[in-house]
Amino acid sequence: MAIKNDVQKVLTDFDAANEKLKGKAYISGEERTWEDQLDFILERPKNYPNIVKNFLAKFKDLKDKLPSKRKDLDKDQLAWWKTEIMKQAGKSPGFPHIGGMATDVSVKNLDDAGKKLLKEALEKASIKILMEYVSGSDSQYDVALSKANVFHCYK
Repeated sequence: MAIKNDVQKVLTDFDAANEKLKGKAYISGEERTWEDQLDFILERPKNYPNIVKNFLAKFKDLKDKLPSKRKDLDKDQLAWWKTEIMKQAGKSPGFPHIGGMATDVSVKNLDDAGKKLLKEALEKASIKILMEYVSGSDSQYDVALSKANVFHCYK
């Protein structure tokens, strides 16, 4: 049961009810494959400490040096990542973007009042929100509404 359609309906209704805010919030995260998720992990290892620690414990020959690109992983390492990511696919905590169980909404163009209105509309539709601040390859989770530039939406 993908969440993207539910979130898009809320955004469409939000835009219709708030003409001055129309188009300022939009879906910025699509459903991911396990490969997409692996790329996120390799780009932002600090955001995924548990699975990174487990990988490095399994592949001791890497001497605690996580490769930064998928192309730098061998066949056995890729197989390990696929298995471990898919164990957590569609789950929160875990990797809810895989299988369409989560989507991200950019709110960077909304002021605090607009963010509050959108948050209320999403919650009214039984959509849960984790507020994030994303800057380059760094993410901070569970931030204040005023700092959030992404709403991670899930059921």
